[in-house]
Amino acid sequence: MVRIELAALQSSLGRLFLSCGISTLTFSANAQAQLRAPYVFESNVDLVSVAVAVTNKEGDFISDLKIDDFRVFEDGLLQEIQLFAAGLEQSWVGLPLEMKDEMSGRQVIGLLLDASGSMEADIHLLRTAVIKFLANLPKTENLFVMDFDENIRLSRYSSDDQRLISDRIYDVEAEGWTALYDALATFLARLYDLDGKKTLVVFSDGMDSRSTLSESEVFDMVKMSDVTIHALQFTGDSGQRQRVFTEGRFLRRIAKETGGFFAVASSLDKLDELYDHILEELFSQYTLGYVSNSTKRDGKYRKIKVEVDVKGAEVRARRGYYGPVTIED
Repeated sequence: MVRIELAALQSSLGRLFLSCGISTLTFSANAQAQLRAPYVFESNVDLVSVAVAVTNKEGDFISDLKIDDFRVFEDGLLQEIQLFAAGLEQSWVGLPLEMKDEMSGRQVIGLLLDASGSMEADIHLLRTAVIKFLANLPKTENLFVMDFDENIRLSRYSSDDQRLISDRIYDVEAEGWTALYDALATFLARLYDLDGKKTLVVFSDGMDSRSTLSESEVFDMVKMSDVTIHALQFTGDSGQRQRVFTEGRFLRRIAKETGGFFAVASSLDKLDELYDHILEELFSQYTLGYVSNSTKRDGKYRKIKVEVDVKGAEVRARRGYYGPVTIED
């Protein structure tokens, strides 16, 4: 077991938040700034598991690959793949509903909604977009919805609770400062100990104006997590190119690190395409597992690179993880 400490949000509230008995939590990130203390994560990292999406030049998922088609490198050294699981061989979108429900029980899905004042021009689009996304989600008992401004509100649902979730989304208003980094850190901490394939979709303009955590601290948490993050950036009525590049930098960064994708949420039609892509990817990913051939226990970040023997294919996977560390008493 590896014991990892990472500076994060409020200590007393954080410990409460990590307990599974809490279904809804609301707190002020600013008011609790003095309670900062490290979260303590414990994780067995003997087997490194990597979710991998492989697409062709047209962006379609390649679903007929075998274990011998993959190569996994850690810090430049070839690893032996000891666990291999393929995704669907047909399109998720066209599957019967009962088959989708049967396959998706162990999925952990999170929606992180920016409800701060900077989202005022986009809040109607965001609410409508999230409602439509929820209608297409597969069945899961682990659906997390968080909206935030300078306060953070998190609820856990079953996907069967459509009425409750819809009411929650329609009540979201754009106001207040933005604690994006704190919200993301809280979300990752809440999902850390859960089993199953974890996917988080972030709906935000990418701005942060009130977090107690820094961007680098949160990015360390992202690298520590096993969550695939897809980021959808809202750019207001102007949709200015400069805003996409500057304010979207953090969103692009967390998506790339975890093997997810980044896109600009310009319209409902565009979002519908993105939702189909997210769900398609969720069930088209390959899972590769290996035991690292490194014997070091220094807790340092280890880079992962996945290659496939398919000409022109694009591979997306998490870019690394923190290795084990020996802590002396």
